[in-house]
Amino acid sequence: MSEPILVLADIHLGRKQHDAKKTGPGIDWALGALEQGAAAGSRHMVMLGDVIDRKRFTEDTYSEVTRFFARGLELFDDCFFISGNHDVHHDLSDVIPDGVAVASTEPQTMHAGQWALHTAAVAVDRDPRRLVGQFPAPIAGTPNLGLLHTSITGEYSNHDCLPCTAEELTACGYGAWLLGHVHQQITLAHDPFIGWVGMGKAYMAVDDGAQVRIENLATA
Repeated sequence: MSEPILVLADIHLGRKQHDAKKTGPGIDWALGALEQGAAAGSRHMVMLGDVIDRKRFTEDTYSEVTRFFARGLELFDDCFFISGNHDVHHDLSDVIPDGVAVASTEPQTMHAGQWALHTAAVAVDRDPRRLVGQFPAPIAGTPNLGLLHTSITGEYSNHDCLPCTAEELTACGYGAWLLGHVHQQITLAHDPFIGWVGMGKAYMAVDDGAQVRIENLATA
């Protein structure tokens, strides 16, 4: 069995919590989720895109991005960042601390302990690339987790982003897929699990030795 992975997505730092139309969970929620994930046993953390908002941000927001990842590095053995469509509007190279593993925009496998994490980062807003067919094969004898900031077939999103189908994701043969981009926690399939993490929510990926289970993290 491998140590659990905490996965967050779409926290959109910069959005005001009191803005009814464009609200975000805020930096306090994000830091609290990291604490709760570590306390629940996660040893690895993934930020699955849109750590910062495209339009609603100030110079202080960049320091919030740094605080978020810096705290992650203190709490977890590994921290990963997979850029989303909002992130590509910013140069985050100087605000993401050394030690955070930043995914490239091409399909790849990253390693977190015994986990194999298969992913590709968004390259441009409304990224039209269909990449899933190019994703690496699962690695035998280790838990495999797919991670993608995607609109899938688009019915839950205003704009396309790394489009694909649930059937294409299933065909990769991974133990589960966790998705960013859609702000609701929507499950598309259960075996293997395919679903969006959602805004203001967090998931833990758990390897029980037989399969990859996806569990909700109760956050304040």
